[in-house]
Amino acid sequence: MHAPRSLSAMAVEVLNTADGRAKTALSHAHAATWRAARAAGEVIPIGETKPPLHPARPERPELLDPRELPRRRPGSSQGRIALLHAVAHIELNAVDLHWDIIARFAAVPMPMGFYDDWVKAADEESKHFNLMCDCLEALGSHYGALPAHAGMWRAAEDTNTDIFGRLAVVPMVLEARGLDVTPGMI
Repeated sequence: MHAPRSLSAMAVEVLNTADGRAKTALSHAHAATWRAARAAGEVIPIGETKPPLHPARPERPELLDPRELPRRRPGSSQGRIALLHAVAHIELNAVDLHWDIIARFAAVPMPMGFYDDWVKAADEESKHFNLMCDCLEALGSHYGALPAHAGMWRAAEDTNTDIFGRLAVVPMVLEARGLDVTPGMI
């Protein structure tokens, strides 16, 4: 594998990869490349690229309006599968959200630690997606078997020209909403 020209080019490559497992493998690889270069004192330029308006997605899951999603049946095996599927979908969106902020706002001067943190978080979200997929597969299902919603990416679209809005929306709205549902998930 050749080294991409810039961090933003690596980010766009992840965003343009549709398959979840392939996307997260690429995310892991680019995060490792970034970390190795930083540890060796090498410079991978941030660069500037044009990210896609929407990240590439697999054919499944079907994306519905959040109000159209079937209700989960807590406590049942199907309910557990539905919950794991929803979390896997959230994690895949998180991978894209983290790489998108790098690519979309590359022209905004930020300290290198900013990029270190977003790359590290994207790598962690990739791990989370794969763990959820492993759990789904152990239960006889897979990511894409159930419908999901595109609500998280709509928030990204609303902040696609405003880095400060994006920095507020991702952790303070999207992540906070995830924390709000945690008691029900437990």
